[in-house]
Amino acid sequence: MSFDEDNSQDKPNLATEEYWNDTYNVELDNFKNFGDPGAEWFGHSIGLKMIKCIQSNCKISQEDPILDVGCGNALLLIELAKLGFSNLYGIDYSAPAVKLANSIVEDQNIENITLKEFDFLTDDVKTLPTFSLVLDKGTYDVVSMDDESKEKRNRYKENIVDLLQSNGMFLIVSCNWTQLELNAQFGDVFQVVHTIPTPSFQFGGAVGNTLSATLYQKL
Repeated sequence: MSFDEDNSQDKPNLATEEYWNDTYNVELDNFKNFGDPGAEWFGHSIGLKMIKCIQSNCKISQEDPILDVGCGNALLLIELAKLGFSNLYGIDYSAPAVKLANSIVEDQNIENITLKEFDFLTDDVKTLPTFSLVLDKGTYDVVSMDDESKEKRNRYKENIVDLLQSNGMFLIVSCNWTQLELNAQFGDVFQVVHTIPTPSFQFGGAVGNTLSATLYQKL
């Protein structure tokens, strides 16, 4: 048996709700005990780049509805609220994540964020309002790790389209998919508006990016 095979069962399964519940229960305890809101997925700098992209490339007002799919601790939404965006929504299928996000929002006296425990793939998206902008920072990556990835990715895309208003915008950051792969998967229903520069690396003479970050508009 190889080393990788021998340790495969020790690797966390990021595609499971159990993993995220355990993760956010730890972060919730840390926030209660130490005031630590937890980490930002992909780091703080990519969140700032997303916000800059929204301000520079999204033709929306601060009153337009914005949704963060898989919002986690909601730090991205909190930053938007501090900048004056006033119609913010966050959904996550992890109950501890939503509890943590609500605790942070309450602690910082933020009034313009609505948070909801919601499974984006199984709950009825028609129960949600429609949005001018939908954000995703890593959630599509988690969906893509599932054993039924193709089916769930198709459902994910359909739900994004259904939730967006006419000419609505979709801003996605991924560590699993290249820019070309994202374009291939979403290009039938979206057009590229802007690509956010992300850190690059070189290996074997080829150059790649550690993240792909793209703003799309609904066709």
